[in-house]
Amino acid sequence: MIRHSDFVIRHSAQWPHPIPCRTRDGQNRDLFVMVLGDAETPIADGVFHTLQDAVKMKDGQAVADYYRTLGIRHYLPIDKSCFPLPPSGWCSWYCYYQDVDEDRIRANALWIARNLKEYGAEYVQIDDGWQGSGHGAGENRDWTTVDRRFPGGMDRLAGYIRDLGLKPGIWLAPHGQSNQEVVRRNSGVFLLMPDGSSASDTWAGKFLVDPSSLESHEYLKTLFDSLVEWGYDYFKIDGQPVVLAEYAARKSLMKNPAEDAGLLYRRTLEAVRAAIGPGRYLLGCWGTPLEGSGIMNGSRTGGDVTPAWEGFKTALQVTMRYYYLHNIVWYCDPDVMLLRPPLTLDQARAWATLQGLTGQALMASDELTSLPEDRVRILKRVFPAAGVRPLDLFPSPAFKRTWDLKINNLGRSYDVVGIFNYDEARAGSVWIRWQDLGLPEDTPVHVFDFWNDRYLGYRGTGMSLEIPASACRVVTLLPDNGEIQLISTNRHVTQGWPDLLSLQRRQEGNACAGTSRVIRNDPYKLTFVFPVGRDFMVGKATARDLPVKIDNHRGWAEVQFISPETADIDWEVIFISRDWV
Repeated sequence: MIRHSDFVIRHSAQWPHPIPCRTRDGQNRDLFVMVLGDAETPIADGVFHTLQDAVKMKDGQAVADYYRTLGIRHYLPIDKSCFPLPPSGWCSWYCYYQDVDEDRIRANALWIARNLKEYGAEYVQIDDGWQGSGHGAGENRDWTTVDRRFPGGMDRLAGYIRDLGLKPGIWLAPHGQSNQEVVRRNSGVFLLMPDGSSASDTWAGKFLVDPSSLESHEYLKTLFDSLVEWGYDYFKIDGQPVVLAEYAARKSLMKNPAEDAGLLYRRTLEAVRAAIGPGRYLLGCWGTPLEGSGIMNGSRTGGDVTPAWEGFKTALQVTMRYYYLHNIVWYCDPDVMLLRPPLTLDQARAWATLQGLTGQALMASDELTSLPEDRVRILKRVFPAAGVRPLDLFPSPAFKRTWDLKINNLGRSYDVVGIFNYDEARAGSVWIRWQDLGLPEDTPVHVFDFWNDRYLGYRGTGMSLEIPASACRVVTLLPDNGEIQLISTNRHVTQGWPDLLSLQRRQEGNACAGTSRVIRNDPYKLTFVFPVGRDFMVGKATARDLPVKIDNHRGWAEVQFISPETADIDWEVIFISRDWV
């Protein structure tokens, strides 16, 4: 079985370590830049020292307390010892909302085990609806009662998910409670008025935990001890900014209001962390609870999305605003990825590109058992979340259209560029200038169109791309080096990660060889480009003992094979020179 942990970035320095960065926009203010692996680029204007929270600029200027100045007062570099990559999986909320039940969870979990686990999907997260009774905001925040729609119990459901080789996750708003009997039994835990009535009745619950009370910390530990005992490994805790606002407003009613509200809130998170330990994932949710940095593994960075282009823009807006935190402070979660109709195929590809190029937490939330096959194919091309981090360590108020992911893996240095058109009404064109991306101006650049699976030739200084309405294009850019080069693999939008395990270029005999992690029954394609001014053809290609399909074209060639099992496949391609016509 291939686990999500098998997809850890290879060939990268031990984290935390200094990383190249940009602290402001360059000449092209429409450019958004990310990095995968130890990629270097001349457009970086400094180096961020992750342990010291300091940037050393190219001109020698030092900028201290960089993230703290941006409002992250509890800055710590993300701890990747237990979670080297963001989570990848599925969440029940956006296909069932509160009408979720045990059978639906089981059906989608089984689908994932059969169809998506080998692509890196790991978590099955049960959202709002498993708990208490009733529906809506506030009245079903009872974590001591399981809804009758889960007759087998939450522990047995967690066991079923585990037996499939997946990890169970669960949603709750733990600071709130709606069951007055629970409040009565837990004296000193909740914020109350002098007459015993609730001092805080909000979306989070009719009652709210008092963060200053030692009894409340024990209450939270006991709650999460029970969830851990049930078998859950992933905890999505909702309503966090609501909780923070209430703590600031209700401080006078607290039992021991000595510290500021933010620090008191952190005490509640520390109690949760003490119960779940370092090896279980803690996701803050609803808005961006910055006070949880250093304790939470990840955070939602915005509100709920919807299966529409406006829902995509919700994820886009928070990506532009908060991506500078991702894979440095915690793993950002712009909310789930939705691909189902009424989103068009172009819109689904755009949403998948947002997730695939940024490497943020990747949780699907369509009903997978009924998802159209063309959307399933898109889904498989972005799982799992890659270990991408920002080059741009600053928020952006603009919806930037050109997203440049710079990749360095196994000696391959290339750019995967997403170009977006956010207008639903009309097509548009975007000019990409190589100089803006830090690519050499005096070298031809090979261009491959990922979603349309075709080589576009090479360009001198840049190129213009036509983008349909509410859509994107993804192109791979590879400067010509005078040799035969691998420009793309079709397994993942990053085109080499996580599938390419080794790569060797053999000068003698014009041969390339490597090892790729190939998913069973999924056609695996390698695309090669030839040096400008020369032409070759594939004379022979082998992939273990599998049948190999060869397609030769002028200037480029494709090699494809299918494995009946998920396996690491050694392959070799031998090229023959031919005259240019």
